[in-house]
Amino acid sequence: MMRPASNAPAGGSARSGRSGGIDAARRWFTIAFVCLGAAVAVVYPAASKYPLFDPGLGGTKGDVGQYVSMYRGEPLAGIARPFRYRVFTPFAARLVPVPPHGLLGYFDCGGDKLIQLRFGLVNMVGLAAGGTLLVAFCETLGFATIESLVAALLFYTAFPVTNYGGTAMVDAWGYAFLLLGLLAIRRESFLLLAAAGIAGMLAKETTALLVPAALLLPGPRGRVFTRLAALVPGLALYAVFRGVLFPGGCGFPGDPATSIENLVLRLQRGPYLIWIAWDGGTAFLALWPLALLGWLEARRGFGNPLARLAWLVPLILLTPFLIGSNIGRIWFYAFPVMIPLAVVGLRRLLWPVRGATA
Repeated sequence: MMRPASNAPAGGSARSGRSGGIDAARRWFTIAFVCLGAAVAVVYPAASKYPLFDPGLGGTKGDVGQYVSMYRGEPLAGIARPFRYRVFTPFAARLVPVPPHGLLGYFDCGGDKLIQLRFGLVNMVGLAAGGTLLVAFCETLGFATIESLVAALLFYTAFPVTNYGGTAMVDAWGYAFLLLGLLAIRRESFLLLAAAGIAGMLAKETTALLVPAALLLPGPRGRVFTRLAALVPGLALYAVFRGVLFPGGCGFPGDPATSIENLVLRLQRGPYLIWIAWDGGTAFLALWPLALLGWLEARRGFGNPLARLAWLVPLILLTPFLIGSNIGRIWFYAFPVMIPLAVVGLRRLLWPVRGATA
């Protein structure tokens, strides 16, 4: 139990402030350290035990093949859309130094393994940052620290994270920058939001989800406009990058009409609905019903920021059909909403009476 402030010695206020800063730093170091350990566990199998060009990752022509080509320095004009615009992770992987020669006798770091190692280390930092930022974001929504850590646990054990987060792909930093932007909105830190928007749009265009999030999260109208203004530099940079510097080329359909036409054809040619159920279902697995329960609970509170942010989910569920991409990995970008809602659902099931303890 904390002692009464009246018992504090003279000058205790300043010392208390310094002590509070140290305690906060220690607390966040501990959380980040735990998240780093979880990130290592996710990345290691992907970086060491499986082929770089695994068919499940698209092989040499799919996602990984495109990112590895970028890593190797192939001109961006020769990379398919939209992969060519996701430069952050492949370029960061180039900067990872080669392991000391003495370690090469203990670890296989040649050829493809060196590429996997470099991508793995970059993604390990991204996943560690993502978990830490998820904890911080959940706390801005009113979650206790232990509940926020449960949210991080659900993040690290999610199917898309365990299967793709440590591979030579770009989702790890896509998650991190999305969370950084959401945290910046909640803390009304517009410089941080601008930085998240600029870097995030170069990591993955899913960072554009911060635009509807800025509109949905509560705040005075003037601050909402300021949030949107903070996101303009990143959106403008991406628009110039995609529309002026490197337009055209092969890739996914560039317009929703073509994507919908292709969707209709797929629905006519086989059990595509079963594939949607499988691929989409794996995005959250058991978290789907928990998040629904959490949404029913959260929407009872007028102006609840999590309930307002839940409107992002149907937008994200619709997106793969408009852009013609895979389903589960895109749907998982609803995780900053779905995972906190699932924690609310767990709270409702495990502690149905307010104030009950385990």
